[in-house]
Amino acid sequence: MNKLGVALVGCGFIGNVHLQQWKSMEDVDLKVCVDIEEERAKELSQKYKVQKYYTDIEGILKDNSIDLVDVCTPTYTHREIVERLLESGKNVIVEKPISLKLRDAKAMVEKAKKSGRKLMVAHVLRFWNEYTIAHELIKEGKIGTPIFTRAHRLSTFPSWVWRNWHDFIDKGGGVLIDMSIHDLDFLRWTFGEVQEVFARGGTFLREGATSHDFTDVFIKFKSGTFAYVEGSWIMPNSFPFSTELEVIGSGGSISFTSNMPNEVVLYLKDKSAQKISRKTEDPYLLELKAFKDAVKNDKEVPVPGEEGLKTLEVAIAGLLSVIKGKLIRLPLEDDFPF
Repeated sequence: MNKLGVALVGCGFIGNVHLQQWKSMEDVDLKVCVDIEEERAKELSQKYKVQKYYTDIEGILKDNSIDLVDVCTPTYTHREIVERLLESGKNVIVEKPISLKLRDAKAMVEKAKKSGRKLMVAHVLRFWNEYTIAHELIKEGKIGTPIFTRAHRLSTFPSWVWRNWHDFIDKGGGVLIDMSIHDLDFLRWTFGEVQEVFARGGTFLREGATSHDFTDVFIKFKSGTFAYVEGSWIMPNSFPFSTELEVIGSGGSISFTSNMPNEVVLYLKDKSAQKISRKTEDPYLLELKAFKDAVKNDKEVPVPGEEGLKTLEVAIAGLLSVIKGKLIRLPLEDDFPF
């Protein structure tokens, strides 16, 4: 069996999650862990029996045995790292969001085209069981024409991140761009492109922080569907991470919540509620497998850079609406303002 050489850049929380999934695949060879903090790179490489560890990407650029690189670094670092990896001939999967700025995302997409390498954005909800079930039911027309959808994603502030980079809007973008972007991408994937966005939010709990920790976003899609997306980092420490989705259509509705994982409830006119569930693999495993298989078989990746760019545009529209206090129409004329 020909194994693909894999390197991980960024050994924090999500890097650990990804590396655990890479380790479970028989047709990959874990070559390198990279982190700016040597101890973290060393610890993760030892934990998962990775061959080498570095504190920068220089060794990866020159290593022809590495076929694909998983970039799990802070958002504000993505462009420089990804472009250099693509230039060196590596295929890259990068954590969401693709970047903070549209111009950076566009540059990354263009670099992937010029290099002939694959670039995928890790929008994991496209592989998450409840969300994929809901997506399929909606696309099959089970609830008729979608009219309104409501999504929330509630959490305590991620104070565990490296050097508190989520405190700063010019590093992480705040709760809308970092966390609610999950829901924005799912909604774009399911309902198509966005026409206009109106949002409210602010920084409520962290003195000295510049990033927003609460936002609510109202969206109108070109299809006519409306959506409301709530994102919160202001929950108390005892509050569990919580997600919920409800979609109302002309012929029924769909809903699920993280309190009842792997179960979607379908409500139809004149019928009893149906609980739909199915067994599946870990969504992070499915996501990384999809990227690996696209590289191995030279196929289009399921979430190319262009998709990450379009979803980022919606998130930035929401941020601009919060800042300017007005409705924002797409396509954007402005970019991330920080």
